Amino acid sequence: MNNPPEHVYKPLNSHVRHGLDEDYNSETFMSLLASTFYIYFDDKRHHTNGNPVTEEEVLTNIKNYQPIPDWKVMKERQKTVSAALVLCLNLGVDPPDVMKTHPCAKLESWVDPADFSDTKKAIETIGKNLQSQYETLSLRTRYKQSLDPCVEDMKRFCNTLRRNAKEERILFHYNGHGVPQPTTSGEIWVFNRGYTQYIPISLYDLQTWLGAPCIFVYDCNSAGNIVSNFKKFVQKRIDDDNEGNHDVSAPSPTSAYIDCIQLAACRSNEILPMNPDLPADLFSCCLTCPIEVSIKWFIMQSPLSNNHYAQLLTSLNGNIVIPGKLTDRRTPLGELNWIFTAITDTIAWSLLSRPLFKKLFRQDLMVAALFRNFLLAKRIMPFHNCNPISDPPLPEAVKNHHMWESWDLAIDQVLSQLLKNPAPVAESVGTAVLVVNGNTANGNANGTVGEAAKAIPAEISNYQHSTFFEQHLTAFEMWLKYGSASRTPPEQLPTVLQVLLSQVHRLRALILLSSFLDLGPWAVYLSLSIGISPYVLKLLQSPAQELKPLLVFIWARIMSIDHVNTQQELCRDKGYNYFYLILNTNQVLINDNHKAMSAFILTLFIKDFKNGQRLIFSVELIHNLLLMVEHSENPLLRQWCLLLLSQLWIDYPEGKWIVVKEGLLARLVKSLNDPIPEVRTSIVMALTNFIAVDETKPEIQNQYVKLAISTLGLVGDGSSMVRKEILIFFSKFVAAYLNFFLITAFSQLEEEIVLLDNSTMLPEVRKKSPTYGTVFSSVWKILLILSQDPHSEVKGMAEEVIDYVIFSLKSNADLGAVVREMAGYLLERSSKPAVLDQRTQLSLNGGTKSVSALNGARNINIVVHRPDHRLSSSQSNPNLGDTADNSITGKLFNLLPRMLQTFQLNGETTEKLKFNKILNSSVPAHYGSEYQPKTPRYTPRVLNREPSLLFTSNFFKYSCEYFQEPQMRASELDEPGSDEYIKRLWRRNRNEAIIQETQPQKQLAIRGNWKPSGFLENKTQPGLMKFMQFESYLVSSDVKDNITVWDWEEQTVVSRFSNGNPFGTKITDMKFINEDDSPLLMTGSSDGVVKIYRDFYESEKVELVSAWRALTDILLTSKTTGLISEWQQSRGSLLVSGDVKIIRIWDAPRELCVVDIPARSPSSISSLTSDQVAGNVFVAGFTDGSLRVYDRRLDSRDSMVKLWKPQNTRGFVRNVHMQRGGYRELVSGTSDGSVSLWDIRADEPVTSWEAYPGKTMRCVEVHEHAPIVATASKSLAIWTTSGDMLANLKNPYSYLSNRTSSYLSSIAFHPHRMMLATNYHQDSNVNVYQCSENYREYY
Repeated sequence: MNNPPEHVYKPLNSHVRHGLDEDYNSETFMSLLASTFYIYFDDKRHHTNGNPVTEEEVLTNIKNYQPIPDWKVMKERQKTVSAALVLCLNLGVDPPDVMKTHPCAKLESWVDPADFSDTKKAIETIGKNLQSQYETLSLRTRYKQSLDPCVEDMKRFCNTLRRNAKEERILFHYNGHGVPQPTTSGEIWVFNRGYTQYIPISLYDLQTWLGAPCIFVYDCNSAGNIVSNFKKFVQKRIDDDNEGNHDVSAPSPTSAYIDCIQLAACRSNEILPMNPDLPADLFSCCLTCPIEVSIKWFIMQSPLSNNHYAQLLTSLNGNIVIPGKLTDRRTPLGELNWIFTAITDTIAWSLLSRPLFKKLFRQDLMVAALFRNFLLAKRIMPFHNCNPISDPPLPEAVKNHHMWESWDLAIDQVLSQLLKNPAPVAESVGTAVLVVNGNTANGNANGTVGEAAKAIPAEISNYQHSTFFEQHLTAFEMWLKYGSASRTPPEQLPTVLQVLLSQVHRLRALILLSSFLDLGPWAVYLSLSIGISPYVLKLLQSPAQELKPLLVFIWARIMSIDHVNTQQELCRDKGYNYFYLILNTNQVLINDNHKAMSAFILTLFIKDFKNGQRLIFSVELIHNLLLMVEHSENPLLRQWCLLLLSQLWIDYPEGKWIVVKEGLLARLVKSLNDPIPEVRTSIVMALTNFIAVDETKPEIQNQYVKLAISTLGLVGDGSSMVRKEILIFFSKFVAAYLNFFLITAFSQLEEEIVLLDNSTMLPEVRKKSPTYGTVFSSVWKILLILSQDPHSEVKGMAEEVIDYVIFSLKSNADLGAVVREMAGYLLERSSKPAVLDQRTQLSLNGGTKSVSALNGARNINIVVHRPDHRLSSSQSNPNLGDTADNSITGKLFNLLPRMLQTFQLNGETTEKLKFNKILNSSVPAHYGSEYQPKTPRYTPRVLNREPSLLFTSNFFKYSCEYFQEPQMRASELDEPGSDEYIKRLWRRNRNEAIIQETQPQKQLAIRGNWKPSGFLENKTQPGLMKFMQFESYLVSSDVKDNITVWDWEEQTVVSRFSNGNPFGTKITDMKFINEDDSPLLMTGSSDGVVKIYRDFYESEKVELVSAWRALTDILLTSKTTGLISEWQQSRGSLLVSGDVKIIRIWDAPRELCVVDIPARSPSSISSLTSDQVAGNVFVAGFTDGSLRVYDRRLDSRDSMVKLWKPQNTRGFVRNVHMQRGGYRELVSGTSDGSVSLWDIRADEPVTSWEAYPGKTMRCVEVHEHAPIVATASKSLAIWTTSGDMLANLKNPYSYLSNRTSSYLSSIAFHPHRMMLATNYHQDSNVNVYQCSENYREYY
């Protein structure tokens, strides 16, 4: 290290160059820059590779999905079609085994038998009332009464019911209040014909008579005996079947008995309540009259019962009368019934398992009603030492659920209004319902003994509806705001479902429901499992405009997780027409997003559903879809219009013929250059679905050829997602014209042989080829190009298509033998000097591997005759796994080393010298020696499987996932408090702290002392080095394809991986993207390929985000500069050039080449730089030493605005760079040692100096913010931008180097810190220098 003596330096520049100070001094401009920051290559397609979520990811994030595949209640569900009401009361005679209290409960079905002198009349009235009570639950069920039956009547009665019900469910209600309690073996009692004896009936016999399925209601003492023994007899039937002793007398299969349901009033050791204030059949009343029992229970439990409710109007038996109808929710009675349904559904849904809830509450209306009311029995009867039980059992927590408090509040609100607002008395009994006397669904009242009270309130004046639903909607809203992150089912969901029935609350309920469904698939599954589908389906008949946006959103969410189970429902009542009209007409409150959702719904409606496809297909629809594709500014709408088109004509010949006759495909093809990759992919998918492999109509086949020609240009698309879909299109095109491609592949083999034998005959051979110059030849070449695609998934798919064609050619009856002979000849001629191993020898014998060898021979032949082309399209490294080693198109790599050995057997040939110049290094480096990052969600091809020609596109599933993701709330990055938000905020604060820390160091760079601070010991010779702005990482690449990431603070390697370069190419440029946030690493290679990596500083997590061929015609020579680039973060633009005559500009958001700007120079471009703020002006340095300035705002032909070509410069431009900070100095350095500063407004350099007079300058770099320049030859010199030398640094570790490593290979400044990294030729070490204060000691 040698610092020059102190002296007065020439003054430094103090103004912003290039006239940019006006913009930088503008507060508006600077605030705009500060507030605008875009993240690139961070869209969903970059995180997923355009593939849908995998099963592993679903299992990993199961909480977000929680699938319930059997949510749908099938149309063929069982119904309770018949009911047997068996009453064994024997009025006037008490059973011998129960001692009744006095007084005792005596009401049966709200009827007092003591009011009748004739017991027969009494039991008939009781039976009639019981049937009326059941009819409030289901009017469609056929009810049959059996009053005090004998055994024979019972058997005949049950057999008749089963015969009429067939395989449907039967309700068996048994009231055994007049007979002994069931035996310990579960036998129930009836009578003999003379009513002189009690006769037991075995449960096994009862099962045989009734068959299955059934629902049993046991209202008797010790009813638990029946439940437990019933299950034992079912198990006995199963055991008998397993032993081959099936009961032939049973009318139903044994499996049906398993689904039987039982409701029992008490356990096996309990007796029924005898409280005289309650009915004797309290259990039956709870099941059939829940409102009446609830009110009676509420009053009995209230401390105000003695006087507060005394003034309420009562019926003849003393029960409170509630006006209204059960079916009219606007009346007090109907509203109470509505609330009761919501509360019991909530209790059941929150405590029962999903399958059990579906079975009991969603499959049978009668079963659902009975179990809702059974929950009330579970609450009330334990207060009287009677615990109802069921099979399947319900959790005991149902009786203490907090929702019962809401039920008590609702009752209290109604009774309070009855007290405060006495209702007028109606003269007709038909205008109201007596709640306590067995209400009917049509609103007629049934009195205790058949006559109603004489004075009944018609309605409550100024009745105020309950606040129950409003309060629960508010609670649901609070849950959405504060509790939804837990993803636990909200208990308010059943209530929200009930509110959809009300016009008053419907709009608010739909808004909240939409917000809930927006939480993810788990929320949609929950809603479907609770039964939302029939409600929202019926709402499609509503003409209300304000509901349309909400219903469209809700249906989009439903269809996104299960469209198969909803297609038939949308056919019903033409529900699909709701979305058809939204898509095809301009309506109020409907925007492009809603139209996109409608297109999505219709797309899934017709997917794999021929009936739906024919229902909505029309020329008008296709015209409108194409209009939206052409003119809509909403990319989501364009995308789903295209995907809808793809489903409209897939496997629909009649529709295709209409499209061809109308000439609609031409309009579609015009949109292939859409700026959005998802839209371009959708267009290709639509074209792919238009192709049918078995098409016979010439007119349509001609369209296939035109489509193939139109899509050839998309092969160079920057999006791998588009290229994948293009490959799927071509694979289907190959399948449709397989014989043509067999001829094309055969012709290619002929050309290769002619090239080996006599290349002058090639034109004549091509003239005779039937496919040369045709679209088939072009597509075949495209497939060969895609087989060398930098994206592994595209590459693998292209290889499989080629393998299929080659396999088919080899197995062809006419050409197979000739092809094998040609393959052997090509292999022999191409690799004759080399010794083939046994594996290759065997492949010549006509086995399956001969085709692989043939493909290898084809590529080797290209190596021999066109080495430059080989270097740009050779096979990737062998460490890709089985795909690279064993696929047919991957065999080339195994033969390349022997081919190079062949070249080098006869001394120092020209080819050998060229390869030595490109690859020579004394530090060992090998292609693919490190881990090669994979693209996300990609599964390599299984090579032991036969190659396939028809691929299934994953893009459709991937697109559908959009509607499973949250759209109504901010993303996690923008959600304050989220992990990602906190991480981004931390990074922003860290970045600002680093900038504030390093800005004062700009003066230190001039006055300080530059000295070594350490070195990083690398494995291989570094080729390029880059410091990250805000992370303590240094990224270096070697002279081949390996990348190493160093933590320069800890001096440790944090990551090392391979770029996957083809043999003979190297990394020629590196850039960082999104450095202010989560940085990405971009690499450019000498074959024109650009790759972008995520998490490159973590070895286990590094992923390939994107890869494409940015330059397609770059030349690889011994003196190639390869691909050089300039990344503009402010505009999302990537400028690339090299050994080409253009500067190509790629747009990151669009992943498209937006313009090719002519370089207007015969020399190659060696360096690129640009204004990093506005991004309009960029500068290129050339190998002839000239500099040219371009302005993107001008037409590409006129974009060159300045040419600088110093007369005395003999070298080429090593580097030209414009500072992104500081005074925006533009510095260039040439290989002859000349360093110049420029202002784009001037024709001459601002200042120049010779860094190494008469010597070669290897490197030149300028600091991004400080006014210093570093140059390198044998020593490292640091200069001010005015040309004064600050330091001249020798190799601090020269004693470790040999004589040939005295020249520096590369240098790199840290963007902010006063830090510099260097590397010497043939030296694997990286030297790090830092600038510190130059302190002096005084003695």
